[in-house]
Formats: sequence, C-alpha cells, structure tokens
Amino acid sequence: MKIVCLGSLGNINKYTVPRLIADGHEVTVITSREEGKAPIETLGAKALVGSMQDAAFLTQAFAGQDTVYLMISGRPSAQSMLEMAKDQAQVFAQTLENSDVQNIVNLSSVGAQNPKAGALYMYHHIENSLTAVAEKLGANLAIIRPVGFYQNLFADLQNLKTTGKIFGLIQPDKVRQFADPSDIAEVAYQVLSETPQGKTIRYVVSDAFTTDEWLNTLAEQGISADYQVISKEVALENMLKVGMTPENAELFAQMSAMQNDADAYAEFEGAKVVQGKVKMEDFAKVFAAAYRAN
Repeated sequence: MKIVCLGSLGNINKYTVPRLIADGHEVTVITSREEGKAPIETLGAKALVGSMQDAAFLTQAFAGQDTVYLMISGRPSAQSMLEMAKDQAQVFAQTLENSDVQNIVNLSSVGAQNPKAGALYMYHHIENSLTAVAEKLGANLAIIRPVGFYQNLFADLQNLKTTGKIFGLIQPDKVRQFADPSDIAEVAYQVLSETPQGKTIRYVVSDAFTTDEWLNTLAEQGISADYQVISKEVALENMLKVGMTPENAELFAQMSAMQNDADAYAEFEGAKVVQGKVKMEDFAKVFAAAYRAN
C-alpha cells in the first residue's frame, strides 16, 4: 500500500515507519525541516518537506495514497491551542475532500470529547472534522486516543534536580494513566497496516499508578523526591512565567485538574482499550538515566 505519515520521525513514526517499510509498503513521511529529509530517506521512505498547515501541499502529498496518518503539533505558548486545532481541522478536511484516500488514521488523545479536559479538548475539533469527512467520502477512520505520555514526566526533572521536589495540581493518591510511545506505535502500526472498516476508536494505556507509587519507584532507582500539591493560581503563574498565553495556561491547568475527578477516565467504559507493555518500573529506569545525565 501507499502510506503517507505526518510527524517526521517523531515519537510514534520512529517505530512505525521502519516496520511499514519492512513490510513492503511505499511510505512517504512529511517533515517540516529540510534537515529531516536525510534520516527519512536513509530508512527507505520518501521524504517531503512542507507544513501541515498548507492545504495545497498536503493535497499534493496525499494524492494517490491509500492511507494517511494524521497528527497535530504546535507551540502552545505562542498561539491559541483551540484556534490552532480549529484551523488544522479545516486544513485536513479540505485536503481529504480533494484526495481519494480511503483510510484515515488519526492520533488523538484521551479527553478529546470531554469539555472538562482543558487542553486535550482541542482534539475534538480534529476528530469531528475527520468524522464528517470520512462519512462524506465513505472512508475508514481509525482514531487512536492514548493517555498521557510517560515523557510528560520529564517536565519535573529540573525542579527535582534543583529542589528535590515535584510540584503538581494532582493529589498524590489519585491514580493516573500513562502510555509509552512504543505502545502507541504498536497500535498505529496495526491500523495503518490494515485499517478497520468504518469508524473505530482505540485507547492506549501502558500503566496506571499514583504519584506516591511513582515516588516510591524513583526511590528504588536512588532518586529521593518529595511531592508538593500546588494551587491552580500558582500553576497558572508558573506557566505564564515561561511564556504561555493566559488562555493556554488555563487549558493546561484544567487538564491537570481533571485528573483529580473520580470520572477522569470514565470514557474507557465500553471502549476498546489496548494495554501496552512498558510499565512504570520500565520508565523509571529511563527517567533515572535522564536524571543522572543532566
């Protein structure tokens, strides 16, 4: 098959693209940087340099393809996340309507259809747009909704090294869910290789644990840490200091606060949830290595 993937060789594609090529698919990878071409071509894929916000460019890139892998990226500190998602949804819709692609795979997120999810709710613009387009074209649409990436925990590294503390809005006894990119990539590989008929949604979870359990696991790695719950006001102040707009800071605060709700993961009920292989103890070793390297 002919498959085109947004996202260069990022967190997911670095796993999926080599496997798709090995299976004999004709893979095209879109990167926003000229220097991103060489690594892609070294793998045996075709590289195209352009912007995912450029509808004309994407229309040309998607022409003649069997399957497309879509995701979004952006700088939340520099522009409105909600407006960025709305704009991207329009670009995707316009592009797909001008193509003959019959299989659409979209990397979304848990909370995409939950108004309480703050920053994550921006994904509903993408999902809703793609759903409408897929219905209009009679195309298959596979949506992947992972929970929070383990890599988000790296944001705590600097404070941990300088103060010995981790700060957050979430109560330490609340269970949080995390996913490793390799586990997400396994699901992406499956639905790119053979996209299910109609519209399907898959959640991806690698492990679930409380902050207290995470700190105990870090201690086993020789890292001592205290956890301090901060107020929403303090969290907002910290985000504004690093350049976020008030709107985006509020969305991120809502995203964290949602995880204190008892029904934070209620949408899993009756849904297809894929359990990944990378557990908390596995990621703790990666985190500890990064802690010691910096």
